[in-house]
Amino acid sequence: MHLPESLQDLADSEAVRFLRRPKSILRICGGVFSLVIFSSLLTDGYQNRTESPQLHCVLNSNYVACSFAVGAGFLSFLSCLVFLALDARESRITGTRFKTAFQLLDFILADIPGLPGLPGPPR
Repeated sequence: MHLPESLQDLADSEAVRFLRRPKSILRICGGVFSLVIFSSLLTDGYQNRTESPQLHCVLNSNYVACSFAVGAGFLSFLSCLVFLALDARESRITGTRFKTAFQLLDFILADIPGLPGLPGPPR
């Protein structure tokens, strides 16, 4: 393992340059945000009533809504991790088909809230 001799060597390292890219910063922030949402829904989304030991969803007592929200949060966190790992290896990907598919999937998943019928940013 190579230890940098100075702070300038550390700042010039490939890992620090990768983490300072705006795309990487946004992926890390997105992952932290989705982890917070996923974990808060998982821990506070289900509560039991005083008269019943069974857990009930706090989202209008709709079990499907809680399951969907927890699943969406988990998939969001997982996709952030996968795309961050693929971004780190992007320069080493040689197949143009894989690189194109990766970029297309990234674009599609980033634009899902803008699909018709789903709330998204104004256009």
